[in-house]
Amino acid sequence: MTQIERERKLRQDIQAIRILKYGWPEPVLKGVMQHYGFGSSLRSLAEPELSRLKSLLVENRKHGLPAEYTYDKQGMFMFALTKQIGWSDSDLRAYLIKHYRKSHWNLLTTAERRGVIAMLLNYQSKQANKQTKTEPEEDS
Repeated sequence: MTQIERERKLRQDIQAIRILKYGWPEPVLKGVMQHYGFGSSLRSLAEPELSRLKSLLVENRKHGLPAEYTYDKQGMFMFALTKQIGWSDSDLRAYLIKHYRKSHWNLLTTAERRGVIAMLLNYQSKQANKQTKTEPEEDS
């Protein structure tokens, strides 16, 4: 692979990260590049600069939370359940602290996680039952 081909591939990778990871329009990427001292044009950057920019974008997280506070697949299911039943993040955190003395999902053991999900599913089904009982029945 020639240097021109490698630079082109790096520019394509940076554009893919811009779109797929961050969802940024082109001007936002240019602003980020200027902020970090890369200028405003990907074409004017040499291969080492493109590599540094790409690694900066890959390593940077989409949000400011530390990596240990992202949810796994089971955590995403739990998060969806909390939103369905109308709980805020504060409600969930209060429940976890009260019942498990832990402040975040990722600190729970597997058994504790199952317990939280079971409780949320139970709460969700109770809410569904209440809604079906309170809906007026149509006369035939």
